[in-house]
Amino acid sequence: MLLNRFTSWLTGSLAILAVTGIVHAQNLQPFIEPGYFEHDLQFFAPATDIDDYGGPVMREGWFGSYDRMYLRASRPDDVDSYTQVDRGWGNRWDLGYIVDGVNHDHGWLFSYSTFDVSAYHTVYQEKINRVNEDDEGRPPADEDDPEFVNPVTDRNDSGPPNQARFYNVRDSLNVGNFNSIEINKLFRTPPLHHGGLLEPFFGFRYLQFNSVWQDQTYIRYNEDGIVFPFPPVIPNRELFDIGDAETEDLVTDRFRFTNDMIGGQLGIRWSKRLSRWNLSSELRAIGFHNFQNLRRKYEIERNYYDGGGTGSEVEGTVRTAFTENWHDSSTVVATDIRAQAAYEVTRDIKLQVGMQYLGFFDGIGRGQFISYNSQDLHLIGLTFGFEVNR
Repeated sequence: MLLNRFTSWLTGSLAILAVTGIVHAQNLQPFIEPGYFEHDLQFFAPATDIDDYGGPVMREGWFGSYDRMYLRASRPDDVDSYTQVDRGWGNRWDLGYIVDGVNHDHGWLFSYSTFDVSAYHTVYQEKINRVNEDDEGRPPADEDDPEFVNPVTDRNDSGPPNQARFYNVRDSLNVGNFNSIEINKLFRTPPLHHGGLLEPFFGFRYLQFNSVWQDQTYIRYNEDGIVFPFPPVIPNRELFDIGDAETEDLVTDRFRFTNDMIGGQLGIRWSKRLSRWNLSSELRAIGFHNFQNLRRKYEIERNYYDGGGTGSEVEGTVRTAFTENWHDSSTVVATDIRAQAAYEVTRDIKLQVGMQYLGFFDGIGRGQFISYNSQDLHLIGLTFGFEVNR
């Protein structure tokens, strides 16, 4: 009930702001000529300090920023270690402008951001023909013309353990990525008593979050179809019995949960200048309608060998796969909180560092069942980048 009331309030507020904006249509035109502002293009002009009574700098014209995001993301509910978080990286680009209005300054802000997290449990699994009985080992380094029985990348005990005779058997822990686009109409109020600035804004936001759930299994069979439950890589080869297995399968069960979220947001930005330091914080309240799609791909890669034991050769490989799709929808309430400290290196360029929290409290699809479409997702971490003319 509380969720429905909040969503209704957010939708109504956006509608009121939109209707109000129709009256002031000239303020809601996001497109202007690139040369509308007369900038001196002296981006590297020296920065000038101000005293305690200097007041804020009311910048106008185009502004932009780039931030590299280092965030930790919460895991899906259907993972055993769902209380843990995993690190990932992302990027955020902002571009906008501010003009001097009659009653208040106003402008537009366009923002695009991406983020990826990839955490798997991985086992390096030897294939049936991993041990080559003809391998004579690596020749001495001082030989002028060594003769290799097999390629270096395919030796029994050489190179990274992920070459042609190995499988990387991977089960997902926390795998996902998102892309976000937002367009905001922003306003700037007169300076506050202590020199701070407030910039209320509202706008549209689209965010796509893709969550991947994967389970892989490695199986061996003999000619009668009996399964051999072989362990993963064993360092001591004298204890490794290849058995009579002549066929092996790599079974991959992969689910991709796509969340296409469309909605509106209300927000406010506070900023204050202290000498060359510019402190700021932002708060966004977001309401989405989430269009969800779950796609399953079940795939088997089967290798046939000419016999069991060491040195066997692959006679053929057969791959089979089938797919399934499900659809659903949900309502998502989210918030985006940012705080930054930027230092003026030049008059127009600042280096900045900050933090960000992006929380989706319900309605996110993650996992291998369409019924798992109402989970939460939380991302928190650091950002660092630069800002121009803001």
